[in-house]
Amino acid sequence: MCVSPIQFAASARGPSYLALAAVGFIATAPAHAAIRDEAPSADADLDGDDQDRQDRTNQIVVTGARTEQEGPKSTAPLVNTPRSVVVLPAQVIEQTGSATLAEALRTVPGITFGAAEGGNPIGDRPFIRGFDGQGSTFVDGVRDSAAQTREVFATDQVQIVRGSDSTLGGRGSAGGSINVISKLPVAGDFVRANASVGTDDYKRFTVDVNRELGSAIGVRIAGMWHDQDVAGRDAIWSQRWGIAPSITLGLGTDTRLTASYYYLESHELPDSGMPFLYTLANHPGTGEIETGPAIGRITT
Repeated sequence: MCVSPIQFAASARGPSYLALAAVGFIATAPAHAAIRDEAPSADADLDGDDQDRQDRTNQIVVTGARTEQEGPKSTAPLVNTPRSVVVLPAQVIEQTGSATLAEALRTVPGITFGAAEGGNPIGDRPFIRGFDGQGSTFVDGVRDSAAQTREVFATDQVQIVRGSDSTLGGRGSAGGSINVISKLPVAGDFVRANASVGTDDYKRFTVDVNRELGSAIGVRIAGMWHDQDVAGRDAIWSQRWGIAPSITLGLGTDTRLTASYYYLESHELPDSGMPFLYTLANHPGTGEIETGPAIGRITT
């Protein structure tokens, strides 16, 4: 009977301990909050060097790398160009005695020329690695797909890219492309003239004049006159003349403005090859091959 008061007294003291613990927690909580609020003031008392050191300690530095890409039309040495490129400078064109672009390109391996097969229009028709490159001919980087016989009197160099070059010239021949670079004013003064005479009434005269006016202005004029027959073809002839003036402002500087003009007039009787003539008496099985050109006659 006397055990109950003892057990009751013990159970009565339990809540008092919990109450005291709760009061102690509430009393100490503001003290911790005050310490956290006062912590920034301790950092504010640091001098400049310590503050910079602490800022660098808190920084996260991420180091990475990226792959650099170069534009396909950027200027680069030929040895660093991942293409098969051949450059014919003016010295090679002059040394080979080339009068037309076709004659100059015959010195480059991998290039042949069509001879009017398939109804080809009159003009240059180069085949690069077996593919027709007439539509992939450029003049100073601008596509020039017109059918014509191109001269070289105003040509400074010829650039030939063999192989697919869609990244350079866009849509075009799978065999490659041809880029003709025109003569433009350069530093210095010079006059160059060349006269040629040959068999079958071959006559040709070219002149190239360059003048530097002032410190940043240059003028250049190239001219040509040509007259010839064709060996072994009595009725085939060609006469043409041309002029190509140009002027450059800002010569010798990084920023230049160039105005140029090209004019070529040609009169000729082209060679259409060996005609195969038919008459009422000659059907295709007994056709006759003529040795002369078809002039004033109808061929089929």
